[in-house]
Amino acid sequence: MAAELWEIRDFIAGVPAFAELPDTVLDALPRRLTVRYLRRGRPFPPPDAEPGLWIVRSGALAVREPDGRLREKLGETDLYLDAPDAVESDHDVDETRATATVAVVEDSLLYQLPLPAFEELLADHPVFAWRFERSRRERLERALAELGRGGRPEALMAASVEALLRREPITATPDTSIRQGAAIMTKAQVSALLLLEDGRLVGLVTDRDLRRRCIAAGVSVDSPLREIMTDSLVTIAPNHSAFEASLLFSRHNIHHLPVVAENGALVGIVSTSDLLRHQGTHSIHLVRDAMAAPDVESIAAVGARLPDLEAQLVAIGAEAEPLGEAMVTVTDAMTRRLTELAEQALGKAPVPWAWAALGSQGRREQTAFTDQDNALILDDAFDPDRHGEWFERFARFVSDGLAAAGLEPCPGGTMATTPDWRQSLAGWTGTFRNWIEQPESHSVMLATNFFDMRVVAGRDSLLAALWDAVRPLARSNTIFQRRLANNALAIGMPLGFFRRLVVVDDERHDERLDLKRYGLMPIADLARLHAVSLGLPELHTVRRLEAAARAGGISEQAAAGLADAWRLFYVLRARHQAAQARHGEPLDNRLDPDRLSGLERDHLRDAFRVVDDHQRWVRTHFDVSGTR
Repeated sequence: MAAELWEIRDFIAGVPAFAELPDTVLDALPRRLTVRYLRRGRPFPPPDAEPGLWIVRSGALAVREPDGRLREKLGETDLYLDAPDAVESDHDVDETRATATVAVVEDSLLYQLPLPAFEELLADHPVFAWRFERSRRERLERALAELGRGGRPEALMAASVEALLRREPITATPDTSIRQGAAIMTKAQVSALLLLEDGRLVGLVTDRDLRRRCIAAGVSVDSPLREIMTDSLVTIAPNHSAFEASLLFSRHNIHHLPVVAENGALVGIVSTSDLLRHQGTHSIHLVRDAMAAPDVESIAAVGARLPDLEAQLVAIGAEAEPLGEAMVTVTDAMTRRLTELAEQALGKAPVPWAWAALGSQGRREQTAFTDQDNALILDDAFDPDRHGEWFERFARFVSDGLAAAGLEPCPGGTMATTPDWRQSLAGWTGTFRNWIEQPESHSVMLATNFFDMRVVAGRDSLLAALWDAVRPLARSNTIFQRRLANNALAIGMPLGFFRRLVVVDDERHDERLDLKRYGLMPIADLARLHAVSLGLPELHTVRRLEAAARAGGISEQAAAGLADAWRLFYVLRARHQAAQARHGEPLDNRLDPDRLSGLERDHLRDAFRVVDDHQRWVRTHFDVSGTR
């Protein structure tokens, strides 16, 4: 093969769609290509060209909507399919709509694969056809699978709960005496006793229960175990992963987890000790250390380990949802402990309260690089004159502690330290009512944050009462929903990549891709919009999308596509931050496009288009005026 053909062959092998073709096919491709050089301003496709697949070697093409808006800018290795039936679809290449226009905006060198040769590759090579014939959703699913590869097989993600079980469960009945139960535990050398009634698991007694609920409480050892047992049990199935077990330990701050099969049969019990023997450092350690922290300095030491935790979870191939859950369980534990330390320092609170997390912590979607968003809901007995100073000091103590742990204060002041975000239940209800009934731009922006509220510490019933009053109001107010939709469309998705830049729109090109602003936030805004308009209680972005589909608010296909796009953005963000942590760099959300492979760029382009398509649908469905 001539040297110039080898050079073309090597270039084509670097185009993601062609990269997995056999060498023999790649060797033959250069002779099937037509080479065209088009000057800036020349029509495209050229009038004398036959239909086919165009590959940009150098230069640039601009694809524009009928109204003149830039749809995408194509550069080196990008593809454009010119075929009689090529209309807007869910494909990997840029396929022109019937009324779209394409312009040569820089002198360009292009290769064209004739349509018959292109169709031959589709027919003969599934690995090639997959790139063109599968939906964006399927390609995003594949992207997520690829990102998850490479985790260590011995890692926590790979082990099942069943693999952690070390012995048959030790059991008794609720009517067994405490004395007999303690003897059984001592003989078996276990720290927990499972209680069965008619073959069904009904309770659990641990050595800690014996100390605190029996000896310290003065309960007779001849009393039945049911008097000191825990009957509200958190359980797990044997086929679930050890990683899922670790999340339950962390979230509920428990040390024993009964293992129960789908048919209700008791299989065994795992403890945090079992898990720690299997895997060294994990979120369980951090939660344990946070909850036992004697002071703010100890909390800060826990927070300093969050980047390492994220890096470890990325290394073992953790998926987006459990990764975020692991990070949030630590942040929640630090927050809860800080509220306890605050009450130790200030004395008992004068009225009941609920500390609520907002934003990514409220939705359980945090990464290691985050700031604070929180609020206080106070019982209606709250009197600002009598109690205001105590809660101001309380909020400041917790906020300062979180800042010491690496969670910077919210730049916009959305924190419990701000008097407006430290209100009684009646005050919050009135605030939400005003936002919903008088939906101005600023009030809708504020409401956006507060619809993500989740109680981290204190009295859950306060927030539950607030949602009971607020959700029906928001669900029935279409004007508020339209304004919320307009807010969800405020950030348009990037158009793609051009050379080493992110194409934001016709005028703006960024050197970095902000994965939060141009990925996670728009999807979270869309999911929140659907949850609010349908009156759904879910908070996590993926759970909101799934619930919206079940409620008939959006299609299952739309929900799945958005969920996978969110997962892709989240995992890439976590991977980016993990790399920064390994190199001792400050964490951020801004990814260098130059560090992305061509395939990763294609996956991101798919994700951009999935979100953009849904934003267009929302604009019509909620009757939002104006265009992007």
